[in-house]
Amino acid sequence: MALSNIIGPVEQMALSNHPIKSLYFMMVGRPESLTITMVSYMGKLRVAFKTEKGFIDPEKLKSSIQNAFEMMLKAAQDIA
Repeated sequence: MALSNIIGPVEQMALSNHPIKSLYFMMVGRPESLTITMVSYMGKLRVAFKTEKGFIDPEKLKSSIQNAFEMMLKAAQDIA
């Protein structure tokens, strides 16, 4: 398993005068069964997942992630 977190640009970037709408980062060519990368771009968090085929049920993973983010949002709102 690999996990990374990178702080990205806070201002919008452009490539050949074309604005970049979003930015993702992924480590490839590594033998991990599960890779999760996070990068911020213009104040928004982007999360990418890469798994070995058949390693994780995609629907269960999606449901678990949604539940976790909802729990974190509720906890943050309760603090504020």
